Amino acid sequence: MYVQPTKLNKWLLSLLLAGMVSSAHALKSDVAEPVNIEADSAVFDKMAGTATYDGNVSIQQGTLRILAAHIEINAPDNEIQAIIATGSPVSLQQKMDNGKLVQGKAQQIRYLVKDKRLILDGDAELMQDKDHFTSNHIEYLPDTGQLKAGGQGKSGRVSAVFYPSNKATK
Repeated sequence: MYVQPTKLNKWLLSLLLAGMVSSAHALKSDVAEPVNIEADSAVFDKMAGTATYDGNVSIQQGTLRILAAHIEINAPDNEIQAIIATGSPVSLQQKMDNGKLVQGKAQQIRYLVKDKRLILDGDAELMQDKDHFTSNHIEYLPDTGQLKAGGQGKSGRVSAVFYPSNKATK
């Protein structure tokens, strides 16, 4: 199966932007960088519209890095609909325009392309500088900045730690 690089680039940038809980943006130059994928194995099924990468999967594009045990891309008719990454955990990181590093991790990360929705399940965490957001389930809409967390097993509790910026007014 052939996955159009521009669509994959958009997904990778959206995935990173989804890791944000502040107003900073991913490095604009990252989207122009080549996407490098490495894995122990890959299976492409053009008829089913799937691509599966297994074993120490690493995706890098500019400052964006994603590590997972398994990544599945569902793209019937060459149109990416969903990307599912699983691992122990799946991790991602990227440098933002403001110079800060954003990091995230979960047991599973799903990106629903049509809905532009990022879903982190299983011990999910988002971090930028000292700010830290955790829950067993986190959903994020990059276009609107809406974030929903909680429920979905364990205690369903959400934990957020935010530090005031140095720009606070007196």
